[in-house]
Amino acid sequence: MDHSISETQAKFRALEAEERLAESRRGFFKALGVGAAALSGVGGAVFSPSAWAYGGPFAPAFGLDPTKTFMNIGTTGSTPIPVLKNLAANNAAVARDPTLTFNTQDMRNLIAPGFGADPFELVMSFNTTDGMSKILNGMVFTAGDEIITTNMEHPGGNSPMQITADRRGVVLKRMNLPTNDAYSDATVLARFQALVTGKTKAIVFSSPPYLTGIRLPEKMLAMWAAANGIWSVQDGAHIPGMIAFNMHDSGVDFFAGAGHKWQCGPGQTGIMYVRNGTNPSAYTRTVTTAGVTSTLTIPGYSNTTPLPPFWPTVTGAYTGAPGNPLAQGTRGPDQNIAATLMSIGNPSYPALRALQECCQLWDMWGRKTIEDYDLALAQYLRSRLAGIWGNRCMATPYDASLPHHAQVALTSFNPFSTTAGIGYDYNADLTPAQATQQTTDSNNAVTALRTTHNIIIRNTATPHTLRSNPANNAPADANSHPLRISTHVFHTTADVDNLVTALLATVPHP
Repeated sequence: MDHSISETQAKFRALEAEERLAESRRGFFKALGVGAAALSGVGGAVFSPSAWAYGGPFAPAFGLDPTKTFMNIGTTGSTPIPVLKNLAANNAAVARDPTLTFNTQDMRNLIAPGFGADPFELVMSFNTTDGMSKILNGMVFTAGDEIITTNMEHPGGNSPMQITADRRGVVLKRMNLPTNDAYSDATVLARFQALVTGKTKAIVFSSPPYLTGIRLPEKMLAMWAAANGIWSVQDGAHIPGMIAFNMHDSGVDFFAGAGHKWQCGPGQTGIMYVRNGTNPSAYTRTVTTAGVTSTLTIPGYSNTTPLPPFWPTVTGAYTGAPGNPLAQGTRGPDQNIAATLMSIGNPSYPALRALQECCQLWDMWGRKTIEDYDLALAQYLRSRLAGIWGNRCMATPYDASLPHHAQVALTSFNPFSTTAGIGYDYNADLTPAQATQQTTDSNNAVTALRTTHNIIIRNTATPHTLRSNPANNAPADANSHPLRISTHVFHTTADVDNLVTALLATVPHP
């Protein structure tokens, strides 16, 4: 690979994507003069042009510390300044009048179309862990049923799965996710298929996994599962705000994602989805939002199989009475399962409203435009890393064609692992002693980047694929400890270049 050409091409594409995003922002500012009133909250207009005067020309919306470069959006994002102002105003309004409430149906009517979902099935949850817990504890399992999952799930998914296993006698079976040159979508599917038995009830997978940032073939997995009478659950913590994701097209039965990461909402906010229909054709739903009735056009479902039974286990609206359309775990497209799941007493209405506003902002900028920029910037970063450390240093190698598994803005990079004859190698075999040393070296690098170079990233303990045996992944005492870097809308190619310069001063390199 001619890395210099790859870097030039990748940078050009990132700059092109930056201009498209800048153009959508300029259009947004123009529209403010005529459309802000429609987005008003308790505290007044949500998006005031004066509230955006911050930072450089590419990041005017966010109040990030200009003396630092924050590249850990995979942990938490930065809420836009005008949303923060309205959040404070709404909290103050509730403090003045504690009887004040907000209509969550209005919120879901406004944001569900941006996720390719029906407002009757899109839930504004507390976070991904909350969504995963509600989903897994609401699904119907009996002793001996099997869940196939992966070796790279987040504790927010592992915990409710383990509760399901301990409480209901469900068997958890894990497949190893491949990394670097061992990865392919076909391999992922084949490893799920290899674990299927007549007792398999569901598959549960993170896409992208928080450890590696490799995007799995969500639709392929969901549709294969559906064709075999198996339910699908996606931990999509990193999807909202990064990927223009269409719930109906994805085919998944259940989805849980974060509102506070790439979507940049406040803490304790999330997006949850419960498939509520089977119609392959687009349909309309009449909704009333802020007293105004309108008609939404909802895309048809890729997955047209019967709905999995689901109990709304965390709600104040379930009665179980005869005739209750959601009784006994059943539901249909005319039942508002989302409203039932959001009936939980007194939530933080201002926080939910802030998440709504962030989602609307993304919709106005263009979710696909934002995705294109995030991915282009990640591609540029991967091209720079490949040019110095080689393409085997990352969980997802640089590929100019941008295959599906690389369509993510999380980059997992390991300059601490090497293999003789290969050089820097994400899949290198480690002894327990080497793994322990790598943990120390990786932690020290994260600290040095933060304290010396004012760049914030994180690292992860990752059961990478073994170079010596690509069918297996590293055992717990020989996990690698790669660095994880997030690139988002408030970064530029200059930020990537500065990071690479800091890495050269901080970690091993040729």
